[in-house]
Amino acid sequence: MQQTYIITGATSGLGLTLVKQLLHDGHKVIALVRNIEKMRALNLEQQDDHLQIVPCDMLDPDSIKAVASHLNHTSLDGLIYCSGVGYFKGIEAHTTEEMLETYQVNVVHFTLLFQTLQPFLKNNASIVGIGSQAGFATQAYAAHYGASKIAFYQLMNALRLEYPNYHVMTVNTGPIRTPFHQKADPSGRYQEQFHKLMIEPEILTQEIIIGMHLRKNEINRPRWMRFLLKLYNLAPRFIEKIAGPLFNNKANGS
Repeated sequence: MQQTYIITGATSGLGLTLVKQLLHDGHKVIALVRNIEKMRALNLEQQDDHLQIVPCDMLDPDSIKAVASHLNHTSLDGLIYCSGVGYFKGIEAHTTEEMLETYQVNVVHFTLLFQTLQPFLKNNASIVGIGSQAGFATQAYAAHYGASKIAFYQLMNALRLEYPNYHVMTVNTGPIRTPFHQKADPSGRYQEQFHKLMIEPEILTQEIIIGMHLRKNEINRPRWMRFLLKLYNLAPRFIEKIAGPLFNNKANGS
């Protein structure tokens, strides 16, 4: 049965992979994008008339609220929030703009988008949020990114409790092979160091779609990373002391 999903972060990485897969599966997709021309250059509209491209800048509250004007009487089966930003640099090195951008995109404006879309969400709609394992461990040179991700995790859990009629699923991942890292660490050192551990977006996309079908509450990938982080949380200060370098792996010299 054809369903309708709205996806953010749809021009690249995991968001784009989800758009392609859902279209391939015969569903209708509404892609929220800041750069309309970049999305149209992919020629997905010409390939599939089930795709609707809607302008939306996740840093602009008015742009987010304006999404409603493009939906008319659309009923949404799901919201997949793939937007995310982070800067791998020291606390003192963050600019005011970078800090605000991190929390707005990763936490605050997700809530604003949910409020905007709620009148269009079906009673049993899926709300999927892409989180990060970074929220479960203290890491130097990623303080604001990690803080925003644990805030997002708590927000999604609260959403599940407040709206039991929705299927709420949080996807906590390790590093994904996407353009995210080019902005987070322009030096490329983090991506070079951990390229073998990076999750392929195509594989994660399949797991997310299966998770929606099975109505899962949470997906953690890779599983071994989540297991180790659970051990870490039993004695965080002790583990930080004996394994210090593991918590400085995002240092980029800035």
